[in-house]
Amino acid sequence: MDAARYGRIWELAVRGVRSPDAAGFEPSEAEDHDGVVVRRYERAPAIVVGDVLERLTDATTDGARPTLELTEVGFAPRRCLQVSPLPGTPLRIRFPAFPLGKELVGYVGIADVFTRRDVRSPGRLDVELAGQIIASAVAGVDDGWVRFAAATPPGAADVTFIARATDPNRRICFAAEARQ
Repeated sequence: MDAARYGRIWELAVRGVRSPDAAGFEPSEAEDHDGVVVRRYERAPAIVVGDVLERLTDATTDGARPTLELTEVGFAPRRCLQVSPLPGTPLRIRFPAFPLGKELVGYVGIADVFTRRDVRSPGRLDVELAGQIIASAVAGVDDGWVRFAAATPPGAADVTFIARATDPNRRICFAAEARQ
């Protein structure tokens, strides 16, 4: 989903391009190998207490079930839950007794370059906890992997993801983790 769960990041950079996963960090080591800069970053990794990708079998829906996919989102491979909600009909994906930490972090995007080309409308994902929307993200066809986050009370709780689309065949992909 992102690099927050890793304590060590290796970055290979050409022509000054930098990884967004290393933004704000100073490298503990850097070497130039004929124009390819190799940097190593050390940091405290995020502690993940719950991951929706690992709890798909626990999920219930009021429509089509999400599928676990390794798919293209914003021209990059992403491992995510993919849904295609009916136009104008919210699709609710509920994770009962989902373990929460201090923060729920996730990403959403539109899968499949060909459907993004043909269907230009965005997709929307809301996150509901205890009947309240705690996070929302809209992913347009040119937005790639859109981050969302919300503070949460630690402990188990029912978490619902609500996917919305205005056009048919809108492939919405999302992933989310509860972090300490």
